[in-house]
Amino acid sequence: MPLTPTVFPRRVRVGGFTLIELLTVIAIIGILAAIIVPVVGKVRDSAKSSTCLSNLRQIGLATNMYVAEKNRYPYSTASDGVNWRQALRPYLDAGEATAANENNSAVVVCPSRDIVPANAADTYRASYSAHPRLLVNPGDSFAGNPGAARATLVSRPSEIILFGDATQQAHGGSHSQFWSVTEMKSDGNAGEGDNPIAVSDSTDRDPQSGAYIRYRHGESMNAVFVDGHVGTFKKGAILNRNVRTNY
Repeated sequence: MPLTPTVFPRRVRVGGFTLIELLTVIAIIGILAAIIVPVVGKVRDSAKSSTCLSNLRQIGLATNMYVAEKNRYPYSTASDGVNWRQALRPYLDAGEATAANENNSAVVVCPSRDIVPANAADTYRASYSAHPRLLVNPGDSFAGNPGAARATLVSRPSEIILFGDATQQAHGGSHSQFWSVTEMKSDGNAGEGDNPIAVSDSTDRDPQSGAYIRYRHGESMNAVFVDGHVGTFKKGAILNRNVRTNY
């Protein structure tokens, strides 16, 4: 009687990862995350900086429209309580210019601001400040530069900062002026033009009581100049010629 060969069932490998394969996949995912996350963060920060520059460009345009109509810059804070961001409301399509309209337009807010107000009424409090020799308070006068609110007295409009990133207050708004940047209020001469201004950057986070410049965008601050163009400054790059108006 012939022998019948024994047939053994074929082993089928069940799909799945071995421990080594699993660890390899985890390592690859970790490497990709380490590469992608910083890139995504930089792209997001770059987008915020671009929005900030767009905001400042619109503020500069609105200010120049105001100057063309009034023949002077708006007051930083006028005697009737109207500050510059309220005075510019009609030029920013934000409504009537009154002291009651503190809630302004989104263009006065830097998207990289550190303080986001809890009160909805404070949503659009500004995070930019103005040059104190150009947007003055009523009655202000500076030696060697009387009537600084007149645009015609700015001899280097492409070099002078008009507005820029600034400190926020705890309630969510910014000072109207860079009043803590003393070099903006002091007299100078052309020989000092290439000297960096001595802005304190020991604390560059909000809240801060002084109206200091803020470097919110990767150690850079954004600004709009008197002529309406925008630019970016690294820490230590702002020179006397960018703030002094009397030479």
